Amino acid sequence: MSQRRIDINPFNAIGAILMAILVFWGLSLAFSLIFKILAFAAPFLLLGAAIIDYTVITDFVKWVFKMLKENPLMGIAAIMLTVFGFPIIAGFLFGKAYLRKKVRKIASQYDVETKGEIVDYEEVEDIEEDFEKLELPPKRRAKPEPIQQKRAEENSSDDYEQLFD
Repeated sequence: MSQRRIDINPFNAIGAILMAILVFWGLSLAFSLIFKILAFAAPFLLLGAAIIDYTVITDFVKWVFKMLKENPLMGIAAIMLTVFGFPIIAGFLFGKAYLRKKVRKIASQYDVETKGEIVDYEEVEDIEEDFEKLELPPKRRAKPEPIQQKRAEENSSDDYEQLFD
């Protein structure tokens, strides 16, 4: 068996390493720009979430307090993440409120399509018909036919034949 000589050159990976650094630097710039935009828009997003569906905000606050009661360390971590990640939380709550509104609208449209619209009342026209003039077919009475019983022969001593009489 012949051995192959592998030439390992550490400078071959420099291009890939530089490309990875550029990609991560570009991603960090993009995320910082998104975070700055969200930080500017966060109060408006939170206000919009409260207008669309305020229960989203109250449910989130209840969830944080429940987390604080059940696991204090995780509750404190949730509060810290909420404070430092306020722009992201505001965007999340706005998105959740908007989606709830859309789901409610689609569900109500589905109910209208399947069950129909609910109306207060419906006007029915009075139809005057003379029910006395209606002729019904004559009543038929079925006469019951008498049940015919067979008599067993008096002279027959076979009990088996009497069972079917």
